[in-house]
Amino acid sequence: MRPAVQKAKAEEAPLFAKGVIIGCGLIGGSLALALRENGAVQHLAAVDSNPSSCELAVELGVVDAAYSTLREAVTDADLIVFAAPVRQTCELLAKLAALPLKPGCIVTDVCSTKAEVCAQAARLLPSGVHFIGGHPMAGSEKSGVKAANARLFENAVYVLTPPEGTDADAFAKLVQAIESVKAQVLVLEPAVHDRVVAAISHVPHIIAAQLVDQVMRLSGHPEHGGLYTKLAAGGFRDVTRIASGNAQMWRDIVLSNRDVIRELLVDWQVGVADLLAKLDESEGGGLQSFFHEAAAFRDALPTKLRGAVRSVYEISIDAPDEPGVIGKVATLMGIHGINLNGVGLIESREEDNGQVLLSYRSKRDMEQGAHVLLINGFQVYFRD
Repeated sequence: MRPAVQKAKAEEAPLFAKGVIIGCGLIGGSLALALRENGAVQHLAAVDSNPSSCELAVELGVVDAAYSTLREAVTDADLIVFAAPVRQTCELLAKLAALPLKPGCIVTDVCSTKAEVCAQAARLLPSGVHFIGGHPMAGSEKSGVKAANARLFENAVYVLTPPEGTDADAFAKLVQAIESVKAQVLVLEPAVHDRVVAAISHVPHIIAAQLVDQVMRLSGHPEHGGLYTKLAAGGFRDVTRIASGNAQMWRDIVLSNRDVIRELLVDWQVGVADLLAKLDESEGGGLQSFFHEAAAFRDALPTKLRGAVRSVYEISIDAPDEPGVIGKVATLMGIHGINLNGVGLIESREEDNGQVLLSYRSKRDMEQGAHVLLINGFQVYFRD
């Protein structure tokens, strides 16, 4: 049970006088923006292996200051957040442990796997420094500090993995900071986190990449290979969307959680073997039950919370197959101050309406966009 946490009021002093973000990309920049906008940190600094990222973060107002070395950045810091890939975070923890840190400093991370990072922190960090692992279930198809968004964590599950004996005041303080950015805290043991997230994020990513690999190989067929890429432009792209992630980052994630992933892939093989057996059934009753049970479970999943796989906020509209339609839609969004993340053409048929796909960064933007389109005569379809 985590301690009860009193939410901060707007007029209260910041929770932290100085915070440091190590790794100024999408997640680090978004967390910095959110913490600043909600008054949780008075002064935020950044340090990154790429100095230009930190300089840009200062220019964009994401952080107050940028440092070229870890030592300079963490001096007198009350809060240190590792927003780097898991392998780099483990390496940086060793460097951090050799530096003079402020007594009572809270150190956390945003890595997608927790056991390795938490073990490294427990082994290296000195007493009096409180490490609490973290993993915000939020993300975007964009990357870099330019894409930082203070609302990225709204309604997202934010996992914390405090070690046994964690200081109650330090934990409560970090929870209060996370809840200030409108995320929902879930406390898990590192091993439990890694097992669950492997099943709902890591293995799906591997399977999506494997599906793409299969179609890529089939597309090399000398006679009809071109059909695979042509017909994959619709639903196949949606199903395999998550395979577009950063290859180096996903390599590190998978290697960091390889034992659990191996178990789940073996289980996947058992499931595939069972499906092969069902294909031999003359009536297909087993297949029908398989699809029915999967659909029922999927439809019962919660829709209000954001989980390990990035949520997609998309709608499609019927639009005449004529010039200027996309421009009109974009103009409507701009007039009403709605952040449109992307526009794409799903299909276009001669003498018929086409389908235009609109994507948004948040559910709120999507709902506002749909309302504007409806009152302007467009037929809107929400995509599950």
